[in-house]
Amino acid sequence: MRTITKVGYVKLVTDGLFLTGCFFLSMQLSGRGILESDIIILIVLLSGWYFSTKISNLYDEFRTETFVGELLLILQNVVVQVFIAGQLFFLLNQSHFARTFVLYYSITILVCLITKNYLTKKALLHLRQGGGNTRYVVFVGYNKITDDLISRIEKNPHYGMKVMGVIANEEDNKSFSDLKELEKFYKNNPDIIIDDIIVTTDHLTKDILQGLYNCCENKGVRLKFVPNYSNYYLNRVQFQLFGNYPLITLRSEPLQQTHWLFLKRAFDIIFSGLVFLLIFSWLFPIIAILIKLNSKGPVFFKQDRWGENGKKFKCYKFRSMVVDSQDVKKSGAFNQATQNDPRITKIGAFLRKTNLDEVPQFINVLKGEMSVIGPRPHAHEHNIRTKDLIDKYMIRHWVKPGISGWAQVNGYRGETKTNEAMQKRIDFDIYYIENWTFWFDLKIILMTVYNMIKGEENAY
Repeated sequence: MRTITKVGYVKLVTDGLFLTGCFFLSMQLSGRGILESDIIILIVLLSGWYFSTKISNLYDEFRTETFVGELLLILQNVVVQVFIAGQLFFLLNQSHFARTFVLYYSITILVCLITKNYLTKKALLHLRQGGGNTRYVVFVGYNKITDDLISRIEKNPHYGMKVMGVIANEEDNKSFSDLKELEKFYKNNPDIIIDDIIVTTDHLTKDILQGLYNCCENKGVRLKFVPNYSNYYLNRVQFQLFGNYPLITLRSEPLQQTHWLFLKRAFDIIFSGLVFLLIFSWLFPIIAILIKLNSKGPVFFKQDRWGENGKKFKCYKFRSMVVDSQDVKKSGAFNQATQNDPRITKIGAFLRKTNLDEVPQFINVLKGEMSVIGPRPHAHEHNIRTKDLIDKYMIRHWVKPGISGWAQVNGYRGETKTNEAMQKRIDFDIYYIENWTFWFDLKIILMTVYNMIKGEENAY
């Protein structure tokens, strides 16, 4: 579990004061004036700020975060404030003040918090460059991780960290297997200040580890470890508690957490409902008539596809090919749609080019079989042929498939002529699974709309 640092609490309190000032200023600027009941609105907004910043980890230790990274987190929490404020005015039947208040409130808190954050970052950088607010670290063990961390610290003075040395065996100058090396380091540097000892080697016996721990405790030095998972060729590791025992998962999966699943599902339902109400209600009859006029057969095309955990479901599309098109070649391979495919009808070519053939999949989203954003579902026969040929292929089925996905907006949609192209698609899908956020989904939606307008080379 992450905790807020002392500096984080100072930031939280000062930001709360800024929010309070911006709140009352915005009330005056909106022409509404200040009422006694406004204290309740303010309390709700401040509570919302606390919980949203807690979820987004805005007040974590930011020595290693850039100003741009903090700015993006601030923007996310301001969006939450705007949403809460709008809902409160609606519930209080004061919606005529909502627009002007929300406009002034969002602008003032953005200006205040961004300016304050920038000045704080600059002040801390100046202080740390002068030797203040610095943490002095010593590394135990020497390897690529040590090199990377030292290089990162030296190139980023805003971290406020200074490397005082590296302790390793004299024989190979890499590992650490003798506590005498630590004692020797202290003896040779009697006036040195050490805040943290960071262990980067994974070759430690139980006795050495216990001795290292006791030494650090006696000297009042914090002992930290950098786990070495390079043998797994993975970038993200997730820690959990199973009772009193720590569990290490070798892949991060944000969508395994209930609150994120709930948010994603709620968004899927709301977004799909709006699509049906605003688009599908009038677009469906037009497309249905055009399909019927262009060729004989049903309006919808249904196909078995694999969903979450490999469970099969019927995926809906507007029919874009002639009836009785062969999905499987005589060789048994899946018959993907290709450029100038004779099976595709004239109206079908337009639907596929504009992605409008995918619109009926919002039915699958409402049924809970798909999500708006996720790895694109492949046909059953396609999965059977590909799963043993492509590395890590089945990981893409850890989440619900989507109407659009990270791979598709990056150009990996439609026909995959080679295994290398399919591997790229899977790599993008895995990246999405490991790095999912609500904002990531919104980004993919915007990129999908943009690609639909400009057209895509592989859309056929």
